[in-house]
Amino acid sequence: MKYTYKAFTTLTNYIQKTGLGILSSLLILLLVPPFQTNAQSLCDEDFYSSNTIRFYNPCEDISACSPVGGSLTTAAPLSLKGVSNQEKTWNYFTARGLTPVAAAGVMGNIKEESGFSASIEEVSGGGGLGIIQWTGERRTKLEAAASAAGVNLSDNDAALLFELNYLWDGEYGSMTWQEQVNAESSVEGNTAIASYNSKFSSQLAETQEGNGSTMVFHALIERSNDVPTKEDRYDGVGVLDERIESAKGFLAEYSTSEGDCSVSAGGLTWDQAITVAKKLVDDWSGVFCGGGSIKFGFYCTWKTGYCTAGAAWMAETTAPNPALVPGIPNGVDVANTLIMLNSDVYTSVNPDGSNLQPFSVWSFGKGSASGQQGHTGTIVGVGTDGSLITLETNWSWNGTMPGSTNSFSHKAGNNVAVYEYPSFEAFKNSHTGYVYNNTATPKDATVATEMAARMMEFIGN
Repeated sequence: MKYTYKAFTTLTNYIQKTGLGILSSLLILLLVPPFQTNAQSLCDEDFYSSNTIRFYNPCEDISACSPVGGSLTTAAPLSLKGVSNQEKTWNYFTARGLTPVAAAGVMGNIKEESGFSASIEEVSGGGGLGIIQWTGERRTKLEAAASAAGVNLSDNDAALLFELNYLWDGEYGSMTWQEQVNAESSVEGNTAIASYNSKFSSQLAETQEGNGSTMVFHALIERSNDVPTKEDRYDGVGVLDERIESAKGFLAEYSTSEGDCSVSAGGLTWDQAITVAKKLVDDWSGVFCGGGSIKFGFYCTWKTGYCTAGAAWMAETTAPNPALVPGIPNGVDVANTLIMLNSDVYTSVNPDGSNLQPFSVWSFGKGSASGQQGHTGTIVGVGTDGSLITLETNWSWNGTMPGSTNSFSHKAGNNVAVYEYPSFEAFKNSHTGYVYNNTATPKDATVATEMAARMMEFIGN
């Protein structure tokens, strides 16, 4: 059992102090009622549901998320996000719909070809250029396309983004490898049947399907002169095994739960945030009104004021211990209440946002005092450059939010909106007519990482 529930006393004391009736109506009972003690009953969801008890299943395996792969038709991002070229490449591929296994397999090839340099040229041989070492006629077409687009193929984000887009669908004018690489369930494969080297090509399998994402991408795009293993190496050739080892390294570094989740330390990407927003609002009745839904469907009939429902849903979906997620009071009080009742998980964000983590819950009010009419939502993504992505329900601003650099709204009346801001300060000044109050942020990156894994379960289902 991963967590012990101590919510009942804490919540009761808080209700007695504050007199918040809404909290009393939403009290979450202890995990183990006195009349239900055996191990089997602890995991009996039907029992708890039939007795109107909201509970966290201690038998649920939360160590892995569902594999996440998009439709592969997501529009190309306008910019890259991440610190290193490797991280930027990972975020690019997963945002466009590759599973973690597929992204890692492609990156294992790129690492051995170019080390993620957009400008590197092959010292000897065929004169390859760029991240996958386009050679011969392919290189000529790459350079012509870059010139037409006004891109200088040097080591910078513009060149890297151009080459990633060119690899995705520019070279052939359509996707040629993504679906096949995405279908693979592992980065590992049999290199003995995957080498195009003349000394080993007699063993080359007619198809690499089922031979892992690294070798499938190699067969469809690279077709290098690498030999199968280190034992086969001779001067001037690479080794296919090293591509697989690189892919395994990227899978371990950039994904969680053994590569089944594609959320980095910064939380959701822009495209993932939009995916979550759409799923949340498109299934509002299922999330908030159906059997087993959050807060016993308390929010399902709300026509106005349901920003608190979105904040409650995010907090409870990502919480290490959902029993400590409080009933949500006025929007201006949400963050402070969450910190008070769940201090092992949340802390108050620093004024400059320096300790900000993804999956934070924020509060604005008509005034800064408790009890003011307020608004609330969540921060789902935090960039290494200080940018952040917010998700909120029931905000009626039409168009770009003041200070934001990107915006998305879904359904009539902006039932859900996603915004991107260049800084925490820009976010705090964004909601016209409201005063920023506080943000409840995960205490550290470890907590945020666990929250990310839970969030990916929602995306993947």
